[in-house]
Amino acid sequence: MAKQINVTINDYYRLMSLLEFTILMGKMPDIQSRLYDRLVLAKTFSQEAIDQTIVTMNSRVRLKDLHSQRETEVTLTYPREALPTERRISIFSEIGITLLGREEKDVVSWKVPDGIGLFEIAEVIYQPEAAGHYHL
Repeated sequence: MAKQINVTINDYYRLMSLLEFTILMGKMPDIQSRLYDRLVLAKTFSQEAIDQTIVTMNSRVRLKDLHSQRETEVTLTYPREALPTERRISIFSEIGITLLGREEKDVVSWKVPDGIGLFEIAEVIYQPEAAGHYHL
């Protein structure tokens, strides 16, 4: 069973709205179904009350690969804003679903070309809520 995640009320409703069409059509891809399942069990917070170490939508995080010790930064975005070449990762991806609602120092994993990658969320570099950017 996946760890319960923490999300803002705004992220919860925006993401559920994106999923609504596929739910109504009865044709939800596996990745979106997994996001839905995680959101249903999520603990919600107001934008002002979410801890600044939690990965929310539009957060920029520094990940540390626990195998190679290399670090990289990614931004968690809505699908239309995703741009992998700029490390803007869609919430409708394996990485996106894994990162949402997790916090600094959590160890997360997902499939990589040569198996399963193990990563530590080293730092939430930017979180819109912590910066007072509630419109994102």
